[in-house]
Amino acid sequence: MPMSLLIHWGLFHRDFSNTNVRRMTIESIADIQFLIDNSVEESTELEYKRSFAKANPKWKEELAKDISAMANANGGIFIYGLAEKNVSNGLSLPELITPIPSTEMTKDQLSQLLSSNITPKINNIEISVLPQEGGNVFILHVPKGITAHQNKINHLYYIRRNATVEVMEDYEIRDVMNRQSNTPLEIDGCGLYKTKNDPYSNKVEYTFMAKIQNVGHSVCEVYKLNVYFNKISLHCEFSFPSNENFSYTALDAERLKISCRYQEPIFGGETLEMGHFVLHIDKDHEEEFLDGLIIDMILFYPGGSCDVAFIPSEQRYVEGRDKINTLLGRDKRIDYPILEVDSFKKIEKN
Repeated sequence: MPMSLLIHWGLFHRDFSNTNVRRMTIESIADIQFLIDNSVEESTELEYKRSFAKANPKWKEELAKDISAMANANGGIFIYGLAEKNVSNGLSLPELITPIPSTEMTKDQLSQLLSSNITPKINNIEISVLPQEGGNVFILHVPKGITAHQNKINHLYYIRRNATVEVMEDYEIRDVMNRQSNTPLEIDGCGLYKTKNDPYSNKVEYTFMAKIQNVGHSVCEVYKLNVYFNKISLHCEFSFPSNENFSYTALDAERLKISCRYQEPIFGGETLEMGHFVLHIDKDHEEEFLDGLIIDMILFYPGGSCDVAFIPSEQRYVEGRDKINTLLGRDKRIDYPILEVDSFKKIEKN
């Protein structure tokens, strides 16, 4: 296969200060109405609740179960006071804002319930109260736990899988308890910038960057980002900065992997960029390439990995290997390297 390869991401441009894969922010009734109007379904990190279901004798146990399960997974958002409707295949969509009377729940009461019924206490839960006629809507931003959190009422550990809550397996509990020592990293977004469009040239240039965040509390010194392209052709060349370490693997006639190796330690809470490689694409093939392009990213670090895909034409992220493989139309990833090289055309610094 020739070493001249085409890739183009012309429709996508993001400001990194606003880029985040996982964490949407719900701050107002307008944000909630947006969810309703756009039929945003429940997910691993988003759940709708009509009320606190206090008619159920075990409602406190259910509350602790739901919140601890979210923290034991990836963290996320609960909206209490938003009715949902069930459609086909177990899909739940937001339907109607249903304010919860102030006599039923207050912010202080909710905070106390969570503190007393979940152990260890989940730090940094954000509880917002949006007043409405007839009551309030409660928004809970639950952070990803750095250890496993237990339902103190029934002494069980739960985790959220997609839109369901299940009892954790023993190995899952141990894995979550080791989060702090494993120093987890996350892909916090990606950027594609049109950096050059010379009217006298038949090529345009785009620069790729990915945003990596250390969500743990200790230093991570070894990590690697693999970036996969699901469609390649003969109308593009890559170039790479001379001060960064790259390699690539042609996996088959349609798929290319670019590996970006770590350059520096990343401290707890720190965010940095990786990538910075440039795509030189034939102008006549921009739209052809963009149609159906999926950028599949895997971030490897000691003790784990993070899988995120981006669809430029839809400006949409997909998280989780199973969902990404479904998106790509295959049940599992099998990498049969055709060619591996350690260096490419370098971008020389002025």
